[in-house]
Amino acid sequence: MSLHHVTTETTGNSTTVTIDGLFRMTVVNGLATIHLAGKDVYVERDDSANVITVAPYHPRLAYVAPELRDQIRAELGL
Repeated sequence: MSLHHVTTETTGNSTTVTIDGLFRMTVVNGLATIHLAGKDVYVERDDSANVITVAPYHPRLAYVAPELRDQIRAELGL
């Protein structure tokens, strides 16, 4: 089960996929544009595997209590 709500909307030649808390992706005529949900969204690119991973926070914060993430993020310079 996903922790994020996903919505899709198609109008003419444009499709928008929104994943709350992560990003909004709009595809028009085969060109995809991704708008991240905020400055705290973490993106990692692996060119050799041709993969982009988008996470709601840096992996180093995965085991930090949500209410402490801003404090720890600042301490780690993330």
